[in-house]
Amino acid sequence: MAHIGKMVFESIVRPEHRGFLLVDSLCARFTYHSREEWEDRIQSGAVLVNGVIATLETRVETGNQVLYQIDNYAEPDVPTHFDVLFEDDEFLLVDKPAGVPVHHTGHIFYNTFTSILRRAFDNEEITPMHRLDRDTGGIMLFSKNRDTATRFQRHLDLILLKKIYLAVVHGRFSQEIQRCDLALQEKKDSRIRLKMYPCLEGKPSTTLFRLVKHREALFHSIPGPFSFVEAELVTGRKHQIRAHLSALGYPVVADRLYGHEGFYYEKMLNEPLTTEDYAVLGAENQMLHAYKVQLKLPYFKEPQWFESKAFTKEMQEMLTDQPSF
Repeated sequence: MAHIGKMVFESIVRPEHRGFLLVDSLCARFTYHSREEWEDRIQSGAVLVNGVIATLETRVETGNQVLYQIDNYAEPDVPTHFDVLFEDDEFLLVDKPAGVPVHHTGHIFYNTFTSILRRAFDNEEITPMHRLDRDTGGIMLFSKNRDTATRFQRHLDLILLKKIYLAVVHGRFSQEIQRCDLALQEKKDSRIRLKMYPCLEGKPSTTLFRLVKHREALFHSIPGPFSFVEAELVTGRKHQIRAHLSALGYPVVADRLYGHEGFYYEKMLNEPLTTEDYAVLGAENQMLHAYKVQLKLPYFKEPQWFESKAFTKEMQEMLTDQPSF
């Protein structure tokens, strides 16, 4: 665990929560604690509204400052290294390591990748222009100020022209599979609510694929065959590449959610995965890496390609055990 000490989290009450009991407002916005946990924290004096210790009877108004104090704060260790691939006055193009979330989760607030960059560059306005899953490493584009984020966020496709990922998947991927147009959506009756499923009523989703090569040999104790596949996002749905590959019958190696019928994802919710679990999965992080982007900033004469090969240790081992990539 990465022990940080005392932490104070700040939020501002939104207009839609005007007149709410504080505990109702907190439960609606911050679901990482149950109602009972929020009540305990309020009663212990850990929550302040406009600098005053709150009670269970405290009601909030639009714009109120809510401070939540935690002593002996600790959160899981995550990788904090990164490489800068491009930087100017408005943008940062960086390599995110696999295993660190971009935004805060129920257990990680301090060491989100966005926070890591803000501290490294002493700039609280650094903003991610798109997302990568916690378990996925690779290239991300960040704006360095709020004005840039506002100007380009809604029209990102005009500057970030192409995003290409490299995946290592189970099975002999067919060279004939060059495109997947399966619509995707969550299922309300699924055991795992955040999982995306192919569905006629889902959001249109398109991924382009290119087979790079096959590998027949086993990897550690996991039997082959495996395939190295390039995946290019045409649309940008949640988990799109992983969901498409799984639906096609080629799950990403070490994908806890879409591989092994989600068994290891569900187990992870209740207890830490063991060395034996990771041996079955093949790696601690899924073998999916955002490794190429084509960028066309307004002042570029021509679009430029940027490439990352900062793969995880296991993915690098899988790749270098083959002819040069």
